[in-house]
Amino acid sequence: MEKEILEKIYPKAKEIADELQLKLWDIKYFKRNKSKVLLITISREGGTSIKDCETFSKKIEKYLDEIDLIKERYYLEVQSKGISIKK
Repeated sequence: MEKEILEKIYPKAKEIADELQLKLWDIKYFKRNKSKVLLITISREGGTSIKDCETFSKKIEKYLDEIDLIKERYYLEVQSKGISIKK
């Protein structure tokens, strides 16, 4: 089931990342303790901001609600690939 979920979500996640000029690095759907987690990793050249993660999260969340693919309770997490510290 996890593979099917990822195959269905990946094209839309890539589309949203491209629209926001982000790079989509990875999507994972896994169990953490007793909870299911959909973890999406993105980045932006020059550094990824919290705002980038928030904007991406809102757009993918809207899509996930529309297609209602994941029937069980899960947490959506969007993270950046790395931390960039600017001086």
